[in-house]
Amino acid sequence: MSTGVLGLGKRDFVFSNWAGIFSCKPSLYFQPSTLDEIVELVNEARKAKTTIMVVGSGHSPSDMTMTDDWLVNLDNYKKVLKVEKHESGLYTDVTVEAGLRIYQLNEYLAQQGLALQNLGSISEQSVAGIISTGTHGASPYHGLVSQQFVDLTIVNGKGEIVHLDSETNQDVFKAALLGLGKIGIIVKATIRAIPAFNIKSSQEVINFETLLNKWDTIWTSSEFIRIWWFPYAKKCILWRGQKTEEPLSAPRESWYGTKLGRLFYESLLWLAVHVWSPLTPYVEKFIFNRQYGNVETLGNGAIAVQPSVEGLNMDCLFSQYVDEWAAPLTNGPEILRSLEHYINTAAINHDYYVHVPVEVRCSNTTTTNQVGNVAQIKDRSEISPGPIKGNDLRPYLDNTPKLNHVPLSDVTNSQLTLYINATIYRPFFTNSPYGKWFKIFEETMGAAGGKPHWAKNFLGSVEWAAGEVKEEKAYKDGEMRGFAKKNEEWFGEDLKTFQRIRREQDPDNVFLSSKQWAVRNGIVEIDE
Repeated sequence: MSTGVLGLGKRDFVFSNWAGIFSCKPSLYFQPSTLDEIVELVNEARKAKTTIMVVGSGHSPSDMTMTDDWLVNLDNYKKVLKVEKHESGLYTDVTVEAGLRIYQLNEYLAQQGLALQNLGSISEQSVAGIISTGTHGASPYHGLVSQQFVDLTIVNGKGEIVHLDSETNQDVFKAALLGLGKIGIIVKATIRAIPAFNIKSSQEVINFETLLNKWDTIWTSSEFIRIWWFPYAKKCILWRGQKTEEPLSAPRESWYGTKLGRLFYESLLWLAVHVWSPLTPYVEKFIFNRQYGNVETLGNGAIAVQPSVEGLNMDCLFSQYVDEWAAPLTNGPEILRSLEHYINTAAINHDYYVHVPVEVRCSNTTTTNQVGNVAQIKDRSEISPGPIKGNDLRPYLDNTPKLNHVPLSDVTNSQLTLYINATIYRPFFTNSPYGKWFKIFEETMGAAGGKPHWAKNFLGSVEWAAGEVKEEKAYKDGEMRGFAKKNEEWFGEDLKTFQRIRREQDPDNVFLSSKQWAVRNGIVEIDE
C-alpha cells in the first residue's frame, strides 16, 4: 500500500458536505493530480473490489456522496488545457481538467475577457459536479448548464479513457451529462464561453397576488429571472436581468449582507427553531421589511449593473436542507395556491413552519437532439439574449418535463420548466424540523407533474422505495425513503437505457458507491 497511487491515499479523513448535514469516513481519501493517477486509481479499485465516490465542494445537501470506501476529490486536477476562439468572436471553446471549480473558471475566463453563459445560484461546484447533478440557472432562454459543454472525457469503470460528444459515443454522453457519478470520472470537459458581459437587473417588491395575476407574462419578460417568495409576508421579490453594455452600478444594499444583520437574522431563526416556533412568521416579516421594505415597487425596482457572475450568483445564507422539484411552468399558479394554503393552515395549527425565501425559477430545457456543432450565431451580437449551445441533447436523467422545442423568439410559458426550491435553515448548524413541510411540498409538486432534483433533500415514500425499507414510524424526521418505483414510471425507457450504459461502462461496479442511495431511488437494480 505504500507504492504507486495507493500510497497517496489518506486514512482517517472525515468528509462533510457544505451544509454539515452528512459526513463520512472513507477507508481511503485521494486527491490525484494527473490523468495517469486517476486511471491507476480506477484500476486499483477494481482489483481491490471496492468502490469510488468522487466529490467536489460537497454542496449537495443529501447523502448521495457518502461512502465508507474510497473517496476521490479532483481539486488538484484543475488545469486549463486549450482555448479555441471562434472566428466570429462570439464564442470560445475552453477545455479544462474537470476538477477545476466554477469560481476558478470564472476568474480565468474574466482574465481572458470571457464568461460562462449561465450559472446556478453558486459557483463553488467543480466542473464535473455542475455537469453531473443537472445544475440549472433561472432563465426562459437557457436550460441545464450541461448544455454549455461541447464534449467530455471520462475514465470509465474499466479504466478506459473515453471521449464523448454528440456524435462520438452519444448515448454515453447523454448519460454522463447527468450521470450522478455513476458512469465514470469526468476528467476533461470543453465548455462554450462567450465574451464577458454585464447584467442590468431590476429588483422589485411585488405582492403574492401580483405574481399570480401576471404569471402569464412575467416569465418571458427578461433573459434572466428569479422570484423569492415570502409566504407569511404575502410578498415576493422579482429579480429580472438582461445583458448590457452599460457601465457598472452598485446593487441595493443588503441588510443581512452585513455581519451584524446576518448574525441577528440567524439568531432569530435559532430562537424560532429551538425556543418558540410561532415566532417564525414574525421573523420573516421583520426580515423582509429590513431587507426590502414593504411597498410594492413593480415597474420601479432597484436597478443595478453587475458583472455576470455577481448578477447570477446569490447568497445562500446559512446551512440548510433543500428540496427542489421541477414541474411544467403552466401549473405554477395552482402549485403556489396550494402551497400557500398548506403553509397558512399549518401556521394556524402550529403544525410546522417554513423558512424563506421559497425560490421560484424557470428554465428552458427543451432540446432538438441535434448532433454535431449546434452553435447558432446568425444575427447575434455580444449581448444577444439566449445561449450559444455546446450541445442540444437531453440527458437521460433530466428531471424536467419533456416539452416542445420552439425558437427562442416564440417561447411561451408552455415551453418552460418551473423550479420551486423549499429551504429549511439550520441556524448555527443546528437541526430544524422539516419532514412535515417537505412531505406536503412533495405531494403538491408530484400532483402537478413534478419530479425532484436528484441532488437535494427529497424524501420519497416507503411505497415507492426499493432496497432496505423500514416501517414508516422508524424513519427519522426528514430521512429519505426513496423514489425507485416512481422513477421507473417517470423516466421509463430513459432510465433503462441509463442503467444499461452504466453497466457497460462500469461492469465491475467501481462507481456503485453509496449503493443504498442509488438502489432506493432506482438508479441501479438491487442485485447489481
